[in-house]
Amino acid sequence: MARRKFTTEAEALAAVSQDYTAIAYLPENFKTAKVCLEAVRQDGSALAFVPENLKTAEFCLEAVRQNGGAIAYVPENLRTAEVCFEALRRDSYTLDFVQEELRTAEVCLEAVRQNVNALKSVLESLKTAELCFEAVKNTRSALQFLPKELREEIEGKVM
Repeated sequence: MARRKFTTEAEALAAVSQDYTAIAYLPENFKTAKVCLEAVRQDGSALAFVPENLKTAEFCLEAVRQNGGAIAYVPENLRTAEVCFEALRRDSYTLDFVQEELRTAEVCLEAVRQNVNALKSVLESLKTAELCFEAVKNTRSALQFLPKELREEIEGKVM
């Protein structure tokens, strides 16, 4: 989108409504909650251009519901279990952005069900037989990421 001068919030909103990437070029005084929410509803990654003071839990939840990868732009103090789980439901690669204390068995299982590569980001203590079996039943290449003590057991079940 070509840069242009904005003189009203309405112009800024119209530009963002047409193309969410316009938010990147807006002067800060036009990055209002209304304008930013419009951009985030189109693509959650627009959260990268939202001023910190507008990033509320609700705003961040809206962003990750639209695009799980938007969790990269969610401040750590707003990465709640709900925000993280929503992000993972949309994009299993976001597990790396989930704080360790929020990486529960349920969260990790959801990520692995969507994409076995998420197993690489699962804490060793959470690599249970159920989680590992779920990963391996989708693809045998996941065996390489299993703890040794579970590898043989799981491999025997999927052969």
